[in-house]
Order: sequence, then structure tokens, then C-alpha cells
Amino acid sequence: MRNIEHLLKELIPPSDYQHRNGFSNEHIVLSLSENEKTEVERNLIEMLEKKEDDLIGETLTIMKSTDSLPTLRKRLDLSQSPTMKIIWASYINEIKSGDGEMKKIALNEFYKVSEKYSQIGIFHHLAKFCDSRINDEIRNYINDKDYLTAYNARTSLGIDTTEIINREQIKNGIGTKKWWEIWK
Repeated sequence: MRNIEHLLKELIPPSDYQHRNGFSNEHIVLSLSENEKTEVERNLIEMLEKKEDDLIGETLTIMKSTDSLPTLRKRLDLSQSPTMKIIWASYINEIKSGDGEMKKIALNEFYKVSEKYSQIGIFHHLAKFCDSRINDEIRNYINDKDYLTAYNARTSLGIDTTEIINREQIKNGIGTKKWWEIWK
């Protein structure tokens, strides 16, 4: 059995851009033995009790940790941020393989998210609910005038992005200018 403290540091790096941008720990989680999984799960739940960290929640979700559900629910209830409420609800929903209450919470909280980058960041969490009402709300953004909003709404639903990529390129003069004129 590998050292649990070392495994926890590998699974949950420091919460900063340098350590977490593009980070995935799924391969580590999937390589855990049953004994390691049990011990890591227990430790992660304790960590989540003390600190709100969505990577811990995501890791417990990958582990399909039903033991973490009360702690995830606590994080959901304590969170003031609509974005974080959606994230916690999505983890609970995924572990339970569907939960009507979590879908309702996610939909209600989505209406409260108005900041562009927060919206963009939660489209993929919302799409994981596989709920027609939630997906209909995401579809409202697939032709948004803002490229990033439309692009992320489309990718979260698995919709082709070629059309909006071409639209953005034309808007920016790419394809209508010679390569050396792009910076003019």
C-alpha cells in the first residue's frame, strides 16, 4: 500500500492556478487499490469537512463515494455562491446517479448566475445533470453574441462549434485578410 499522505498530496495539489490549471487526478483515483481507496476516501471526507474545495468533491465523485454525500450536502447548504451550489449539486447528483432535488437546485441557482465567466464555467456541470429543462436553458446560449459563451454552451451539450468558430474568425478578419495583414 502506498503512503496515504503522499497520495493525498498527489490527488489534491495546492489550490492555485499553477498547480491546478489543466490538472486531473482521475488516473490516480482509478489506480487505487481497495485499501488505498478506503483510506483516501476517509481522509478526503475529513478534509472537505474542514475546507470548501471543489477538487476534493470532484475526487470523491470520481470515487463514487456514497459516504461523502452528507459532507457534500453540508457544503451545498453552507455555500453562498450560486456557482458553487451548482457544482456541489452536480457532484451529489452524479454520485446518486440522478437526484430530482439537486436538478431543481441547479436550475434555480443558474438563474442567479449573471457574470459571464461564472456562467461559462458551469455549463459543463449543468450538462452533467442530463435534464431536458436544464439543457434547454443552456441552449439559450448556443448562439450568444459572445463567442466564449456560445462556444462553451455548445461544447457542454456536444453541439458542433464550427459555425461559431467561422463566425468569430470572419468577425476578426481571419480568412478575409492575408496572413501578414492580420495584425494591422
